[in-house]
Amino acid sequence: MRPIKMHVGAKPIGDAITWAYPDGGAEYYLIPTYELTVAGTESNGAKSKRTFEVIRFGVHQKGKLGKPVVVGLANHQVHTIKAWLPHYTVHSASSPEKGAWQVYESFLIHDGPDDPHRQVYASIGCIEICGGPNGFVDFNDYIINLSGPKASNRADQLAEIGAARSMSIEYAKTNRPALKRYP
Repeated sequence: MRPIKMHVGAKPIGDAITWAYPDGGAEYYLIPTYELTVAGTESNGAKSKRTFEVIRFGVHQKGKLGKPVVVGLANHQVHTIKAWLPHYTVHSASSPEKGAWQVYESFLIHDGPDDPHRQVYASIGCIEICGGPNGFVDFNDYIINLSGPKASNRADQLAEIGAARSMSIEYAKTNRPALKRYP
């Protein structure tokens, strides 16, 4: 299995509309999006790198009377991807793109809004892949291409990649963004 390195940046590249998960009301917030770089080697030995727009932080609110707060991983850290979770579904919005990569504990990489300015998702610190219809499918196709699993079908390929623990993600140190109401 060929190794893959991911890096989530520190500088915002855009923004997304969100709500306070899981108990927020009808209020919306604006959070920044960041660049996730995925790098590895193709089967022919050529180095390859792509970038994806992602949501890195989210707004958390526990209970109807709770105070919304920005959450997510802000410190520099590196994690080996622990597993592919094939049955994971996004909790904050409707998404046909199933599955998630487990970074550690409940921090995951999974589908995000196709258009972060129009489609409202919520997060409490997972990396959410934006990028148009089937953006997460496209992301996973790229992962399969870079890693070179031996399995012949997609489900088994993703499981094989997750079990190999040959992917890592580095989070650049940054400040959590301020809580910003939208509009």
